Amino acid sequence: MKIKTYQVYLYAITFIMVVVACSKNTTNDKTLVASCDANTSFTKNILPLFNSSCNTSGCHDENNAAPLNNFQVVHDNASQIRASIASGRMPMGKTLAVADKNAIFCWIDNGAKNN
Repeated sequence: MKIKTYQVYLYAITFIMVVVACSKNTTNDKTLVASCDANTSFTKNILPLFNSSCNTSGCHDENNAAPLNNFQVVHDNASQIRASIASGRMPMGKTLAVADKNAIFCWIDNGAKNN
């Protein structure tokens, strides 16, 4: 059976569509933080995000990477956390909502205050 040129294109397009549809949703860092509330609070806004998305078994827990469950650890690693979220490496196996990414980036960009 001879494969025709249009069949090759059809297979290639189908493959690309499957790969794109199944890839992790990463957002360009430049599109984030369109609006930033300088009063974003570590205690009220950021810590709950880390507790629900990062401080889970197999991720940031006592057996793996340091838990992101207190201000000092998060503050001291803020630039690495920001880069990891922006690149899509974190959270592992999940995608944060754009609003959640914005809140984290906003908090970090405004000095990662203990508030």
